[in-house]
Amino acid sequence: MSLSKFISNYSAYNEWANIEMVNWLKKLDQKLLYQKTPSSFDSIDSTLQHVLRVQKFWLAFISEQDITNFNWAVRDNEVEKILEELVIVSGQIKEKFSSFTEAELLSHLELDRPWAKTTMSRYEFMIQVVNHTTYHRGQIITMARNLGITEGIMNTDYVFFNVKKQDLKINENQ
Repeated sequence: MSLSKFISNYSAYNEWANIEMVNWLKKLDQKLLYQKTPSSFDSIDSTLQHVLRVQKFWLAFISEQDITNFNWAVRDNEVEKILEELVIVSGQIKEKFSSFTEAELLSHLELDRPWAKTTMSRYEFMIQVVNHTTYHRGQIITMARNLGITEGIMNTDYVFFNVKKQDLKINENQ
């Protein structure tokens, strides 16, 4: 598999996994998403907001947009909007990441922020975005379990995504 095909598939995985998570969370009592529970962030809502902000940041950075005044603001009582935006931004990531050529994927970007200074290839930053989101999806599941939620928890492993995708291709060919 070429690098561009991998990045395209990996960003499609990110979108799929986020949609699976959002669909599951929308079925829950929204009050639970605001309930305090120990993790990196103090609630599922706070974790979702972090994921959304970070996905927006990396999309802008990787697209070489100006990130000087990036909006890191926390939003109160907007979990439904956050869920909707997360799906939209995940789709934008899939579309944008899939549009880069091999040469663009291999080109280097310089990150110079107060919290991190590094130079890596564009595709490495893209992998960071998906891995970071995967990490927090796992936290959200653990937080939900700590809140007593056990029904409908989804499996968003990358392998599971590829199995489902392969199953869909087989079904389309029948």
